[in-house]
Amino acid sequence: MGIGAFRRRRRRNKVARGPHGQTILALHDDLEGLLSYEESAFLFLTAAGKRTIVEVGSYRGKSCVLLTLGSTDCGGKVTAIDPHLRQVDDRAEYADDDAETLRAAVARHGVGDRVDHKVMTSAEARAEWPDDKPIDMLWIDGDHSYEGAKHDFEAWKDLVAPGGVIAGHDYKTKPGVKRAWDEIVATDDRFGPTRFARTISWADRLA
Repeated sequence: MGIGAFRRRRRRNKVARGPHGQTILALHDDLEGLLSYEESAFLFLTAAGKRTIVEVGSYRGKSCVLLTLGSTDCGGKVTAIDPHLRQVDDRAEYADDDAETLRAAVARHGVGDRVDHKVMTSAEARAEWPDDKPIDMLWIDGDHSYEGAKHDFEAWKDLVAPGGVIAGHDYKTKPGVKRAWDEIVATDDRFGPTRFARTISWADRLA
């Protein structure tokens, strides 16, 4: 076994030994997406107790299902936002048929009644979202450019309720995301210190 495979197995075993480990790994293996074992565990576990969850960037439904099932204890609902436009980056090829894959994943795991799938841009969805409707968990994994990530953090972060969580994917791998987080979230004293789960950056809303 190579060193890379050994490390992956060790990380997988660590998740398996943690809370809901077998459930998380079964979902991780079944669903299509770009999350590590630890990131899948973070989303599932952090969603507990979160009634209103918004994700910007849904791809094929991995994060959506993890968030929805993780919030089952309180009947949490997830608004999954993605325009599902055709594009290619260094990690994946995206297409409009990703929307159908997401819907199939949601149906397969029996959470369709708790997912509001919006095939639209982040800006379009934000224009529809009431300013007086707070969010308990905000998950940003959309446009990874600096301009795109900056827009998403600026547009949505003020809606995160005290006691809620804001999180973004690819902080450690996408310079634009890191810059946007550091400028928009890390400097906002309403949020606690930035913490990490592999490439996810996240913070608690304090007040």
